Amino acid sequence: MASITVLPNELLARIISFLDRSSLKAIRETSRLLSQFATLRLFDTLRLFPDEGSYEAVDRITDHVTLKKMVKKVYVNTCEDDYDDYDEGEVELTKDFKDRIANFRDCPNVKSAVLRFDKHCSAGREEWRVGSPETIAFRTETLGIFFKWLASNEAPLRELGIRNMQDVNVRYEKISTDIEKVLQNLRTLRLSIVTEHNDAAPEDDLEFSEPHNFFAQLPSMWLKPSASSLEHLTLSCDNYFGFYPKLEASEVHFPNLKSLAFGNYCFVRDSQLEWILSHAATLTDLSFDDCVILYDVCLAQEHINWGPFQKSEMETRRELDGQVRVKYYRSYNKRWHDYFDSFRTKLPHLSQFLIGSNDWGDGVPFEKEAEVKIGLRENRYMACYDGYGPSPYMEHYDKCLEWERVPPKCDDEDRDSLRLLFEKTGQRVVKIPSLSSFQDYISED
Repeated sequence: MASITVLPNELLARIISFLDRSSLKAIRETSRLLSQFATLRLFDTLRLFPDEGSYEAVDRITDHVTLKKMVKKVYVNTCEDDYDDYDEGEVELTKDFKDRIANFRDCPNVKSAVLRFDKHCSAGREEWRVGSPETIAFRTETLGIFFKWLASNEAPLRELGIRNMQDVNVRYEKISTDIEKVLQNLRTLRLSIVTEHNDAAPEDDLEFSEPHNFFAQLPSMWLKPSASSLEHLTLSCDNYFGFYPKLEASEVHFPNLKSLAFGNYCFVRDSQLEWILSHAATLTDLSFDDCVILYDVCLAQEHINWGPFQKSEMETRRELDGQVRVKYYRSYNKRWHDYFDSFRTKLPHLSQFLIGSNDWGDGVPFEKEAEVKIGLRENRYMACYDGYGPSPYMEHYDKCLEWERVPPKCDDEDRDSLRLLFEKTGQRVVKIPSLSSFQDYISED
């Protein structure tokens, strides 16, 4: 029987890349050739956690003359697991942890880096609001050390991810300068964003300025510096975004963009669709995780500037008698089948399209773009009514007040159009399930 070692080196490396750590350790004992491939795979990724065991493991690699050159990807985790709740005390950024981040400069071949924070965050603005263990000061200092290391590397970073990044932009010029330098040569950027939540009154989450200011500045701070080189972009958030808070992605064009993924993104304007279509020359992969079309929206008068529409583009539907909050409304008539048809006919290179839902049980999914369960979610159409609780984002219902609008009913059109899109991309999707907000598949076509 022929040995596996007769296979070409490229194929051997590919096979070994699928093995877990225990298998990699075992295969190192089988032959010198396989040991070489397994060793490269074992030490190509380094993970840092804030504990002594992790410090010792990292030191063994960064102090080793050979192993440190094998490291290609680094994960910097500010916590082992997300904190259970907000009852934890404030955590400290220790010297030991900071020193290990700085020591990654001894790994000359790092091409990919991920910084992961706790999924809970707070602005610490009011005494009655519960704080989170990782304060803004903690996160800012961590970002500063992380990007100082990356900016000092001679070889440019190709892949960057920030998991559970709080919706507060850095205000320190030195950190911003380092961030811009690192972004300039990226090919892949993943940002998963977390927002402050008021568990007692969740309808107040979007009453604060932080998410609106953050998304207003996101294109200039995080997207424009990497525009010329970026090939993959993932933007996701633990709250809906795109409308309120608004994101003006059309400010940036990526001439080399191949893959685009959104999580919890809202479509409410044709310009959002047109922005995606503007990348038709290069776009091959498109993923929508828990994304929605807003068929009807309203904003309170004092929040108009936080939305994408001028007051003149909206309407009042309730008599202004001085007893109710002044609100402005607007409907959107595009449906998912319109979007699917546009993707099918206007994205000639599209070879993979995913729409449905990922597992959000542990927070915003990260590095899981390919794990989206394909399906048509029940709440793929929503309304956003400013001031409603427990969230302004409302799932469809048939009993509407006179100033509200009923949700669209176009399941057949959406499913037929999606099936045609899959035929175009060559994806073998036999069934297109309906997905509930509370369970997985509830029915199949």
